[in-house]
Amino acid sequence: MDLPQVLSRLAESAAIALRAEAASVYLLDDSGTHLSVAAVHGLPAELLNRAPQPVQSCALDREALTSQSTVIADIQDSRAELCVPLIHAGKPLGTLHIYSIQSARFGEHDATRLRPLADLGAAAIALARRVTELEIMEARKAEFVHVATHELRSPVTVAQSLVRSVLKRYASELNDQQVEVFTRISRRLDFLESLVNDLLDLAAGKASELAEERPVSLNASVGRVMLLWQPRAEEKNQAMTLDLCRDQLVVRGTEEGLDRILVNLVGNAVKYTPPGGSVTVSVQRVDGQAQVAVSDTGIGIPKESLPHLFEEFYRAPNAKKMAEVGTGLGLSIVKDLVERYGGRVQVQSTVGQGTTFTVTFPLLSANTP
Repeated sequence: MDLPQVLSRLAESAAIALRAEAASVYLLDDSGTHLSVAAVHGLPAELLNRAPQPVQSCALDREALTSQSTVIADIQDSRAELCVPLIHAGKPLGTLHIYSIQSARFGEHDATRLRPLADLGAAAIALARRVTELEIMEARKAEFVHVATHELRSPVTVAQSLVRSVLKRYASELNDQQVEVFTRISRRLDFLESLVNDLLDLAAGKASELAEERPVSLNASVGRVMLLWQPRAEEKNQAMTLDLCRDQLVVRGTEEGLDRILVNLVGNAVKYTPPGGSVTVSVQRVDGQAQVAVSDTGIGIPKESLPHLFEEFYRAPNAKKMAEVGTGLGLSIVKDLVERYGGRVQVQSTVGQGTTFTVTFPLLSANTP
C-alpha cells in the first residue's frame, strides 16, 4: 500500500472508529515547521490543494505536537474537534483530526480509543515513506547500471571485432601460440559482452518504462525469437521445431519484454543442447491462458540446483563446465519480467535428458485496449 492509500485509510478509519462525520490527516514538511493536508474523509477534496500552513498558526496542531498528547476542543459552540499527534519512534510526523457537528462530542474516552489507531497509522506512514525511498534508490541503481553498461558496450564490441579480425588473419599470419592467446582473449571478451548485455537487460527489466504495458501478440514474439536462434541451431546441427497455436494469443506486456523472456529461454535451450539434439517451442491456449513451453534434449539441470535457478548470477555446476558463455542473469531476468506481466514460469528437468521451461500468461482479448 502506497502513502496516499495509507493516509486515506487512516482518515476513514478514524472517522468510523469514533462515529464522526469527518476526519483529516496533516503531515509535517521536512523542516517540521509547516503542515499540509494529506488526506480527508467526509470533507471537500479541494482541501488537499491548500498551501502548507505554519505550525505556529495552527493552535490545536501546535499544542498536540508540543505536548505529544490528544487535544479536544469545541469550535464556535457548534462542532467539536479532536486532534491526535502522529508520532513514530519519537519523531512527530503530523496530526490526525476528527470532526463532529455536535459540540462537546468528544471526551477522554474517545482520545484513549483513538491513540492506538494513531500509533498504528504513524507506523504505516513511516513504513510507506521508507518503501518509497527504497523504490527511488532501486530506480537510481538501475539507471546507474544502465548508463555504465551502455558505455561499456561500445569499447567491448570494438575490441572483440579487432580480436576476431586478428584471428581471421586479416592483419598477418599467426603462429599456434598467438592463436591460443587471441582465442582466450576472444572468449573473455565474449563473456564480458554477455555480462554487459545481461546487465542492460536486468536494468531495463526493473525500469519504469516497462511498466507501460499494452496488449501484444505472443505469436509474433515467438516467431521473431525463433528466427533469431535458427542459424545457431543449424550450426550445431540441432532440430529446431515450432508448434504454434493457430489462434492469435494476446497478452499484456511489451514487445521488448516478451522478446527478452523468449530470447533467454530459447537461447539457453540452444546453448546447452549438444550438437545433434533438438529444441522444441510449443505455443498453445490452456484453460483460458497463453502458454509457451521451451523443451530441449540438453544437459539438464541437477535437482539440487533447481531451487536456485532464478537467483541472480547463479549457474548450475554442469553449465559452468561447458564452454558456453553465461552470467547467471538470464533466468533472473525471465522470472522478473514474467511476474511483472502477471504470469508464472515453471521448470522440469532431468540431468542428461533435457529441460522444459513453461511460461504461462493471462490471456487477453485481441480487442482489449
